[in-house]
Amino acid sequence: MKYVLITALLIIILLGLFTCPQRQPLQPQEGYQVVRVVDGDTFICNVAGEDSRVRLIGIDTPESVHPNKEVEHFGLEASDFLKQLLKGQSVLLDYDQANSASNHKDRYGRILAYAYRASDSLFINAEIIRQGYGHAYTRYPFRHLEEFLKYERDARMQGVGLWAEMEDTPPTVADSVIVYFSGKGKKFHRENCRYTTDKSIPIPRSEAISKGMEPCKVCKP
Repeated sequence: MKYVLITALLIIILLGLFTCPQRQPLQPQEGYQVVRVVDGDTFICNVAGEDSRVRLIGIDTPESVHPNKEVEHFGLEASDFLKQLLKGQSVLLDYDQANSASNHKDRYGRILAYAYRASDSLFINAEIIRQGYGHAYTRYPFRHLEEFLKYERDARMQGVGLWAEMEDTPPTVADSVIVYFSGKGKKFHRENCRYTTDKSIPIPRSEAISKGMEPCKVCKP
């Protein structure tokens, strides 16, 4: 009986090892050393002795190295800005629960993370948007979504970074109308639309359109 119990216990332990989801390795207190910057929203750092690509969550910068696209306006400037932030630095990585099902990786195998500069705790993702070198990426939900949208609006109003060359045209009434979106869909709605919930995020209609969203066909905002 004793050997049966021991055998059963070993089987349970082995099953646990092979069926538990993978977890990100614990990072050192001094962070991960940055190897190089790929473009405005992606860099490579050394994780557990291997060079790993990190895609910053919640931001989208103009393309500068896409294999199927030309260099976009302000793409090189965005890449240079991230290089300035991370040159000779180490970073601490934080993850978002929204990406836990994919083990915090995207379809290209890149680590999806928030990055903080180890030397002074600067929040890299937020700083890129605050300084006008990227947009808040609203296609997928993430916990800093409303915060990043505010940073983008502030950067637009201040005319910094890629917003510096925008024509100073007065906003129309339609531009200032507030609409709502879920944070993960491509539709925006009126406040009283049946698809608007207490978790919906308010955003100026003009900003929603600039991000490629479409008006709801039910409430027609």
